[in-house]
Amino acid sequence: MTYLHVAWFVDPQRYPVRWDLVLSGRTLLALAAAAGAAALLFGLQRLVGDPHWPRFAFLSKMAVGAPALLAVQGAIALIYSGVQPVLLAPHLHVANGVGGAVIGALEVGIGFAFITGIGDRLASAVLVGLVALTLVLFPPLDALAQLYWVGIAAVIYVIGRQAAAAERPRPATGFHIPVNPPRAVAALRVLTGLAIVAPALAEKIWNPGIAQAFLDQHPAFNFPRHLLGLDWVTDDRFILAAGIAEFTIGVLLVTGLLTRVVILAMWLPFNLTIPFLPAQELIWHIPVFGIIYFLLVHGADLAPDSRQGSSDEAGRDPTTALRSRSRPTAPRR
Repeated sequence: MTYLHVAWFVDPQRYPVRWDLVLSGRTLLALAAAAGAAALLFGLQRLVGDPHWPRFAFLSKMAVGAPALLAVQGAIALIYSGVQPVLLAPHLHVANGVGGAVIGALEVGIGFAFITGIGDRLASAVLVGLVALTLVLFPPLDALAQLYWVGIAAVIYVIGRQAAAAERPRPATGFHIPVNPPRAVAALRVLTGLAIVAPALAEKIWNPGIAQAFLDQHPAFNFPRHLLGLDWVTDDRFILAAGIAEFTIGVLLVTGLLTRVVILAMWLPFNLTIPFLPAQELIWHIPVFGIIYFLLVHGADLAPDSRQGSSDEAGRDPTTALRSRSRPTAPRR
C-alpha cells in the first residue's frame, strides 16, 4: 500500500482526517522511523563520500532525454485529467459547468505544451496556478499531495522540455527570471517528498478509517496476513506500517541524503500495486514514475564531492564538476 492513494478508490468525504491522531503514538512512530532512517543515510553518505552513490555506468546513458521523459509522462496524466475533468488527481472533482471546462482545457493545453515543447514555460506557470487552485478548492492535505506538479513545472521551466540533459539552463527569454538547474532539481525532489508525506498522513497515519475501507474491498493487500499467514499483522498494524514507510520515504527525499538509494528502495513498492488495481492507479502515477526516473539518473556524470555533500542540488553549478572531470591536469613545474 506504499504510495497507494486510497482516496482514489474510496470516497474521502466519508472518511475525514482524524486530527485527534496528530498528537498520538502513530505520529511519534512515524517521526522516529523517519529520523532513524535519515541518521542511517547520513552516516552512509559520510562513509561513501558521494551524494550520488551508487554510481552505475549505464545511468549516464539513461540520463540523456530525462527532462523530455518527465514532461511527456506528466502530460499523459494532465490530458487524461482534463478530459474527465478533474483537477490533477482523480478524487479532486470539479463541476461540470464552465469552470470545470476551463480547468479541463487548461490541463489539456498544458499537456500538449509539455509534449511538443511549444510554450512549455508558459504552461509551467499555468500548472503552478492550478496547484494553487487546489489549495482553495480542496482540503489542505489533498492539495499538498499535488506539490510534485510544482516540481515538474520548475524543471520544465528552467531546463526545458527539449533539453537532452538536466545540467544546463536553457537560453533566457524575455521574462528575465533567474534560472538554476540544480535548484530546480532540488525543488522537484523536495516537493515530491512533501507530496508523498501528505497522503501518508491523510490516508493512513491520521486516517486509518479510509485505509480500512479500502482493505475491506481488497483484503489481499494485507499480504503478510493473507499470503504469509502472519495473523498478528492486523489491518490496523498493516495500515500504520504502510503509512510509516511512505512517510519515511517522503522525508528522506526532502533531506536529499543519498537520493539514488532512496529511489532504488522505493521503486518496487511504488510499482507493486499497479497490476491489481484499475487503470487510474497507473495513469495518475505516471508523472511520479517520471520523477523517480529523473531523480534516479540525475547526477550520473557529476564528480563526487564529499565536502559539498548534496550541494550541487542546492545551488552549485554541476557543469563545473562535469568540466573538472574532462579537463586535463596541468603538470607541475
